[in-house]
Amino acid sequence: MNSFGKILVVFVTASSLGFVAFTLSLVTGGPNWTADAESEELTKDFVFTVTPGGEQKTSYAVKTRRTDQPVGSPSTVLAEVVVAARKKQLDDATAEFTRIDTEIKRLQPMIAETKALIPPDQAGMATRAQALDKILTNLGEQIQTVTQEIAAKAQAIQQLQRTAQERRDEAFRVANQLELLRTDLFAALAQQKILEDELVRVEENMRRLERRGEQLQKQVVPYEK
Repeated sequence: MNSFGKILVVFVTASSLGFVAFTLSLVTGGPNWTADAESEELTKDFVFTVTPGGEQKTSYAVKTRRTDQPVGSPSTVLAEVVVAARKKQLDDATAEFTRIDTEIKRLQPMIAETKALIPPDQAGMATRAQALDKILTNLGEQIQTVTQEIAAKAQAIQQLQRTAQERRDEAFRVANQLELLRTDLFAALAQQKILEDELVRVEENMRRLERRGEQLQKQVVPYEK
């Protein structure tokens, strides 16, 4: 900030000397006013206009480039317009220097106060950094512990998945065996029904044979006497 103020002081001083030299040259000699009006130093801030006068004299005017505000009054003498532009440029530089210098003076106490707060802030930041470092260390340890737990649970889940797959395979095998047993049971029941029917027929035949035997026995008895 101090360096910038010094630069402004040098700039204003140089502008003042240039304006003084310009005024002296106006009094003592004949400078090239047209070239001066067309110089980059002025055209970057001002716009010069020329109004042909016909029978009257040609009129010159100047206005600021940024705000389009006229500087001074139009004149038939180009030197007056250029001098007005130079004066406006010097006044603006002086005003800007005064504003910046005032701002510097206003900010200097604030800068001193801010500098006074830097050491406590640095100490507080160091303490906070240590606390955060401890927190990060604890978090790292917790993350590592959780990661290990997750890995162990993942292995347990994989084991459970393998066991469940084995149980499913076993269930499929048992279901197939049960289906085969049901088929065999159905066939056995069908065979049992056939055999039961056959047994009923055999028993009925035996009863008929017994009755027939009794009849024959009765027929044979008279002849035996």
